[in-house]
Amino acid sequence: MTIAAAFPTPADAEPDRIAHRAAPSAAPVSGGKLTPAEIAYVNGTAAAIYRRRAVERATSLVPTGEVGGYGICVRSPAAKGGYDVALVVIARRLYGEPISQVDDDTVVLRRAADTGVCRATSMTYVSARAG
Repeated sequence: MTIAAAFPTPADAEPDRIAHRAAPSAAPVSGGKLTPAEIAYVNGTAAAIYRRRAVERATSLVPTGEVGGYGICVRSPAAKGGYDVALVVIARRLYGEPISQVDDDTVVLRRAADTGVCRATSMTYVSARAG
C-alpha cells in the first residue's frame, strides 16, 4: 500500500502550508500600528536575531503573503554595507501578556524573496532596543 492510498485527500485540497496559523488575509495590514506588547516582543526577538547589534524595526505591520499572521520587519547594518533584513511573523496580535515559550510560534524569514516588502523605500524604521 502506498502512502497516498493510506492517507487520501480530496483532489482539490490545498497544500497545508502552516496548519496552526491563521489563513492569510486578503486585506493588507501595512497600515496597522504595533501595540506596546508587539514592540517589546519584536525588539527582544530582533536582539536575539542580530546578537545584540544595532537594530531597527518597522513602525507598522506588513503583509506576509502565504505565510499568514502579522509581519514586522527588522534590520541591522550589514558588514559589507546595506542591511541584513528579517521578517518576524507572529500568528496573533499581542495586547498585553507576553508569549510563553510553549506558545511561541513565531516564524523568522530571512531570504531575500521573503523580505522584499521590508526593503521598500517607503518603509519607515525606528531604533529597536530590547527592554
